Amino acid sequence: MSYFSNASAPAVAIPHDGSFTLPEAEVMTVEQVQSHHPDRAQAIRTVEHMGMPRGLAEQFVQSARDFSYRFWIIDNSGSMGTNDGHRVVDGAGGRQGLVPCSRWEELGSAIGWHARLAVELGAWTEFRLLNQPGSGASQIVAVGTGDNAKSEDELRRIDRLVYSQPTGRTPLCAQIRAVTRQIQQRASELRATGTKACVVIASDGEATDGDIAAALRPLRDLPAWVVVRLCTDDDRVVQYWNEIDEDLELDMDVLDDLEGEAAEVNEAQPWLTYGAPLHRLREWGTSNKLFDLLDERPLAQHELPGFASLILGEAACDGLPHPSLDWNGFLKALDQAQATAKPVWDPARKRARPWFSVRKLNKAHGGSCAVS
Repeated sequence: MSYFSNASAPAVAIPHDGSFTLPEAEVMTVEQVQSHHPDRAQAIRTVEHMGMPRGLAEQFVQSARDFSYRFWIIDNSGSMGTNDGHRVVDGAGGRQGLVPCSRWEELGSAIGWHARLAVELGAWTEFRLLNQPGSGASQIVAVGTGDNAKSEDELRRIDRLVYSQPTGRTPLCAQIRAVTRQIQQRASELRATGTKACVVIASDGEATDGDIAAALRPLRDLPAWVVVRLCTDDDRVVQYWNEIDEDLELDMDVLDDLEGEAAEVNEAQPWLTYGAPLHRLREWGTSNKLFDLLDERPLAQHELPGFASLILGEAACDGLPHPSLDWNGFLKALDQAQATAKPVWDPARKRARPWFSVRKLNKAHGGSCAVS
């Protein structure tokens, strides 16, 4: 069976001038990709067992079907070794917390999680390092290929990729062009099936091999969704990517790290606990616009029931009163609906909390309505 790229493809170095053309293998068809998806109910249970509430589990599974191909373009340049990252770890008694680490370790934690999910959901995903990793690791690793006999080997290759040391510069443009060519090869199939490709760019800097906007521009005409996962809170880098997002008019979601994104979301939605499960979904890629709006504007009152179901699940929120007709009834029903959901660790307050604060929700949307 052929895939976009060989999971055991040799590491290749990319010159800083972007003149090198990456090797490309045959492309797996959309039909082949879709044939590897497990039963929906089984898939949802699998994602729930990975720590997701029911609604987010449903969204992960739906996204695996909405996006036939996933590409991670991973910055492993020298600056990723900077020790200003944080990652969520589980402590005694089920408690969680953020611990300091390097940017590369923080990103590696995300890569490992998403690779495991891709294997479990049969979601074809290719991870591509910018620079040759050394230490016997492959520069390009494909997982979720549907070959169960090779799934553990795929994950071992991911482990070697993650355990490699960051080095070199930031040749993002060459990798973006290589991924774009692969999407172009299957664009007609993607359109015919109503699916897209998701391109995740995880980086802490600017491209050193050309104009990043020019490299991304062809994606505007393709069935593609772009996620930029920033690995720094440097204002200059954040502004660089936000300007690209604004100028290109591309389907794109620019994410900070967990703490930074939680702070942004809290400004618009102070009633929401923005925890790691929600951040993982946005890293994974979802075309549901409500998630993209979280850090852009306050959700409207009529959007709240739909968003609650995205977190807690359709069944749990099926009987929610419409907030415009019965605001207090909506809040009470929402609080009851979330009672069975496991509290989520809040990176802002450093403790576990319910997903929704009905008190803050009432303050933001309900005016003087009294809520006990």
